[in-house]
Amino acid sequence: MTNLKMLTVLPLIIATCAWLTGCGNTGAPGGGTTGGEAGHTHTHAGPHKGHVMVLGKEEYHAEWTHDEMGKVTFYILDAAAEKEVPVAAAEITIDAKIGNNPPVTYKLAAVNPQDGKTAAFEIVDANLESVLGQIKSAGVTCTLHVNINGKPFDQEVKEEEHTDDHGH
Repeated sequence: MTNLKMLTVLPLIIATCAWLTGCGNTGAPGGGTTGGEAGHTHTHAGPHKGHVMVLGKEEYHAEWTHDEMGKVTFYILDAAAEKEVPVAAAEITIDAKIGNNPPVTYKLAAVNPQDGKTAAFEIVDANLESVLGQIKSAGVTCTLHVNINGKPFDQEVKEEEHTDDHGH
């Protein structure tokens, strides 16, 4: 009977230990790591629990969230993808391209600007929400256009992935 109890409890103990140790979590947003399992990647989640992408050479990040009603919100974040960075812009744009079709431009309006600056931009458009859900598919691309402190960024929208050997 003791062996039967051990067989029942042992998987629970192993699962708990694996959950507690994770895969080398260093506390980076979304559980990113810096060492250990070669080839293992992590997708970061932003402070709004959305998808995070790099702007430039990790000078800034953008995070996007969406809901079932078609509302898409982009947030401009700092280099660590942790804090919002307000920018002086009335809108940002996204060019979405599917296959050989011409790109469609979506304008996301500034949300609650303070002193002419905001870090959040949004649009309610089920088509854009749908396209963003397909960006990992072949032939689907979206490009974010934003000006941050006088520097223009034209960056492909995709989720940031880090490998373990990336010092982030």
